[in-house]
Amino acid sequence: MFPATTILSRGRRPVLASVLALLCGGVLCAQGLRPPPAPFENLVTAEKAVLGKVLFWDEQLSSDDTMACGTCHRPASGGADPRSGVNPGFDGIFGTADDKRGSPGIVHSLGDGSYAPHPTFGLSPQVTRRYAPPVIGAAWVSTLRWDGKATETFVDPNTGRAVILFGGALENHAMGPPADTGEMAYEGRTWTDIAAKIASSKPLALSPSTSWPADVAQALQGDPDYGELMRRAFGDRAVTPTRIAFALATYQRTLVPDRSPWDRFVRGETNALTPDQQAGLALFEGAARCASCHPGPVFTDGTFRNLGLRPVYEDRGWQEATLDPIDRGKFKVPTLLNVGLRHRYMHNGQFTRLEDVVDFYDQGAGTFLDNKDPSLRALNLSATEKAQLVDFLRHALTDPRVAAEQAPFDRPMLRSELPQDVYGAPHPGSGGIAPRTVHDAPALVGSDHHRLGLADGLGGAAAFFAFNGARGPGGVSIGPVPIHITIQPIPIVLPVTLAGSGVGNGYATLPLPIPADPNLVGIPLHHQAFVVDPGAAGGLSTTAASATTLF
Repeated sequence: MFPATTILSRGRRPVLASVLALLCGGVLCAQGLRPPPAPFENLVTAEKAVLGKVLFWDEQLSSDDTMACGTCHRPASGGADPRSGVNPGFDGIFGTADDKRGSPGIVHSLGDGSYAPHPTFGLSPQVTRRYAPPVIGAAWVSTLRWDGKATETFVDPNTGRAVILFGGALENHAMGPPADTGEMAYEGRTWTDIAAKIASSKPLALSPSTSWPADVAQALQGDPDYGELMRRAFGDRAVTPTRIAFALATYQRTLVPDRSPWDRFVRGETNALTPDQQAGLALFEGAARCASCHPGPVFTDGTFRNLGLRPVYEDRGWQEATLDPIDRGKFKVPTLLNVGLRHRYMHNGQFTRLEDVVDFYDQGAGTFLDNKDPSLRALNLSATEKAQLVDFLRHALTDPRVAAEQAPFDRPMLRSELPQDVYGAPHPGSGGIAPRTVHDAPALVGSDHHRLGLADGLGGAAAFFAFNGARGPGGVSIGPVPIHITIQPIPIVLPVTLAGSGVGNGYATLPLPIPADPNLVGIPLHHQAFVVDPGAAGGLSTTAASATTLF
């Protein structure tokens, strides 16, 4: 017998729409959402699932220890990203009509960890060209990513051998971000590099252990390394790219949001939906025609559609995967499970409110007609009908455990969620531009790739970082140059020379590996950078000061 996912994706075109439509006419929708299928090559086990949960929330999966899978996919945001940044779009110019909202990634860096200005984002976090899609609900779909590049057949990156024939879209999707230089990776990073780093890392070393969910805390009791977690899940200690992908996919298959009011309603709890939400459901399945692309219980048909949202030339979408002009401008139809928790909608993050999304479809979707889906037409809903439809979408499809991040949607805290302690005003240099510190790497004791960066200084200038154990009393300066850290005792000074040329274009990286000495844990570290700049009052421009504590 073929795996369950096989029937959902035979052929080049997904056929999930017709399958779900058939099943929703019978027993499946009457039962609500059911657990997703898994490929027989990667069946779900508790050991694999908890390993995947640890990996999903471990920022060490990125090159610079700042990004986890969960950074862009938070349960309380419906499995999508609560953050957003601006990508300048096709024209590469900020502030024009084709700008889009995407998910912030890492600061661009060379393979040795040195910061290097990106042509578009400089030494600020890069922003993806598409907003992060939700992962809660992805386990039921046979082709993933907005552009459909995560397909069913999963190939081991080390051997080139197909290890999953059908149903491996989640595994394929897991392989993308950790090796993507815009999301989680230094230039030139390979999956061999990723696996080696994970093998040498302490699981969730960056996450406060007091935040760990019960299943994670139990799995990490006794301080096992990733090799031990791999042994429990796969039988031996080898840490490989395929095993990382298998574990990440398995964890996502345990995220089953089946306790929404809609699930309870179709299982017979007639009071689970309010009268307005029931009216919204009737509209969803009827006059509003939402269910034609978003049928329950997963609330997506798995197809790709062009909504006329933006001109095709800006982003060709699915055509990038299929190379077929018939697919130009088409994007994945996303699940609507927990849609009321999301912060932005559409692949380009164009809308921030469900009311705006409903208005968009009510007017017949977008105005860019090239290859626009012919099924889209004006709905002419009344204000009351639109409000009922929004009520259904916002509330009836939300599992309360997802909103509250309760098991199985509970999670460890990310180190990047902790507030940064930055204080003191910078002192500008030439052109009125003040330098700034690029300080994103967490100060983990034993980290051999901890670093500080300096940006927006005078190109080619001499500069130095000053370090001490506390902030200054305030108001201390050398002439007009403010000193924000304490000068008692005398600070440690480490020099750098800024690369780049011209005003505001200078940058540098200061490697600061931290010895693996447990006596360093808890030591505070304050720093401020100074640039020798003739255009600055007093001859020095300065950054604000920053404080961190070694952990």
